[in-house]
Amino acid sequence: MSRWQAVFKHGRALSTRSTNKRAEQDNSGSMGAVVGGVSAAALGYKLYSEKDKYLVQAKGAEVTYEQKSFDNRMRQYNTPDMVFNYFASLQMVDKTGIKTTMMSPLDFFGAITPDCSIHPGAGSGVYEEISLEKLKTLRLDKSPVEGSILNEIGKNGLISYADYCFLLSLLSTPIRFVDTAFNLFDLTGDEKINAKEFAYVSTKMSHKLGGFGTYTDVDQSAILASNSGLLNYLFGKDRSKCLSREGFRMLQKDLLDEIIQLEFNEYDKEKSGSISEGDFCQFLLNKTKIPPGQKAKMLKRVDTIWPKKARGISFPSFKNFFLVLASGTELQRGLFFLDVENIGVDLEEFRKVASWVSHNELSHHTAEVVFVLLDDAGEGRIHKESVGLVLFDWRQPRGFDKSSIHVQLGQLKI
Repeated sequence: MSRWQAVFKHGRALSTRSTNKRAEQDNSGSMGAVVGGVSAAALGYKLYSEKDKYLVQAKGAEVTYEQKSFDNRMRQYNTPDMVFNYFASLQMVDKTGIKTTMMSPLDFFGAITPDCSIHPGAGSGVYEEISLEKLKTLRLDKSPVEGSILNEIGKNGLISYADYCFLLSLLSTPIRFVDTAFNLFDLTGDEKINAKEFAYVSTKMSHKLGGFGTYTDVDQSAILASNSGLLNYLFGKDRSKCLSREGFRMLQKDLLDEIIQLEFNEYDKEKSGSISEGDFCQFLLNKTKIPPGQKAKMLKRVDTIWPKKARGISFPSFKNFFLVLASGTELQRGLFFLDVENIGVDLEEFRKVASWVSHNELSHHTAEVVFVLLDDAGEGRIHKESVGLVLFDWRQPRGFDKSSIHVQLGQLKI
């Protein structure tokens, strides 16, 4: 039975008990009690009968449009703590009965991926309670990616709220600033991060209701003793291991590689290793604020030049451009610098900036597809105005804009 089914079954049972209780308490035939009981039962039945319309009921069931739309709004417009509580599916219960909301690895993927169909959100307050004893035998949904880092984290435990904030920040930090992020965690400057340093910084950076996290020796003890899969993976269960600068870089690389592969698989249903130019452009336009009519015109230009069975976009090319989009302000700064005259940038200029941002050479074909999509005037140049709604705002629906590293030098902010 899925979590959604369990919740509705419980809700219907509560409604039925409420009706029976009202009847027992008022045998005098009070009309108010009867109407109230019937209304409660009717509401419970209505919710149960319409659950297919709004909620995912079982693993593997098709995710409805309404479910995806609601999940998308949660990612884009809510604070990190609200997003975490909505997409988390588990609650750890310790020996004293204290409950801690936790994520599975695929809960994390669902929390950062618009229109996610493999692991949608369950909703705030809808959790499966797990005891410490049951955690050892708990079977989590696994990532299909070979050598998955998410699965490795899952083998070692679950993802806490502080872990979620850290992983989101790591994903949204441009590659060229990953060393800066490492320095923030390396409080003692000894070129390695120990468990106490990680616990302190990840707690301070986690958004909390009413402000950002405080930190005491009690907090530290609780975090170090937690069943965090990320802490166990990085520092061992005895917290004796350390994370080097190179290990920090590899953690970001492995995490990005897996998230990109999972999102690519959403479009590559045949597992061919490439997707059509049209699907690639759908990926770029997904959740943008461009009117539907204008989107249709943009996609039509691409489909006219590259029909469905054209050359396609390979996974390496998809990955390179994903890294360009994930860098956000880096791409924006580069294009603004090249276009101070406000005449737009040509194909080679765009490729140069994109390759610098992603640390990988952007293919001519991928750049050409992007140009056809964005070049409304057909003049071979794209302008900041046409790029902004697609490339610069891509990070927002994923929550990347809320968690990335920000650097300020005088009046310059990046």
